[in-house]
Amino acid sequence: MARMISGAAVQRARRFVETTARPLDRAYLDYVLPTSAGSADLVIAELARFQTSEGGFGRALEPDIRTPAPSAIATSIAFQYMRGIGLAAQGYLAPAAIKYLLATLDRRAWVWPAIDERVDEGRHAPWWAPNLARFRGYVLNPTAELLGYLYDHRADVPDEVLERVSQGVLSAVEAAGVIESPYELCCCMRLVQTNGLPAEVRGRLQALLLPSLMAADPDDEHLDLLRLIPTPGSFGYEVVRGGLERQAERLIASQGDDGGWRPSWEPWDAEAHVEWSGVITSQALISLSAHGYVAA
Repeated sequence: MARMISGAAVQRARRFVETTARPLDRAYLDYVLPTSAGSADLVIAELARFQTSEGGFGRALEPDIRTPAPSAIATSIAFQYMRGIGLAAQGYLAPAAIKYLLATLDRRAWVWPAIDERVDEGRHAPWWAPNLARFRGYVLNPTAELLGYLYDHRADVPDEVLERVSQGVLSAVEAAGVIESPYELCCCMRLVQTNGLPAEVRGRLQALLLPSLMAADPDDEHLDLLRLIPTPGSFGYEVVRGGLERQAERLIASQGDDGGWRPSWEPWDAEAHVEWSGVITSQALISLSAHGYVAA
């Protein structure tokens, strides 16, 4: 078992979030790790500021993409927040987002490109240029994750879409054997964690993902095992338990004197870097708490 983060360190981190993070991430932390100020309605209100008239999310919800235009990747992040506060709360924002996803689905390849040319309507990190070769056709990142959100709202999604996208994702995972990209693996794991996923899809996907989990490298700075496996009861926990404990140790040890955690990558934009610090710090507290690493 990794060492515990102290109550004093948690309070320093909370103060950092209160003074540094976006209102959305402050509200989300207050709801997930409850305080008297926490409420799902407040999270919804803050998240709504990032939703566009097209139903998708943009407006720098992904801090490295400053365009006001919606994108599939930013919409996937919005659903992460929505899933975190419970499916019942998604009724306010999700229907329009689902319509956006159905309207932007590439029905030839049955994938969602992570971004499109509208990314250039605002500042963005150099690694978010259009036509991203590293996404390998987008079939796993972000499509696998977005498929999970469609299953969460399957009453509003045509059966053909669910069947075609599911077939594409499963075929891609099977062909990969071992998924080397931490981001692709994370998208697949979020799909597995979907409550509404059909049992036959879940079972096949879990079997296909086991080799990737066994090969997961805890020293890969891009792989966050505490978020990949959100609780000790989640699929794959025992497979990666040793590596997850090592990462928890490093995470606790790397907390800044001011209570915050910072991005591991070089900043390209000061505003984005500050926003990421708030996101990462709130996520660190949530993950350490979910895995039992917060001292009583």
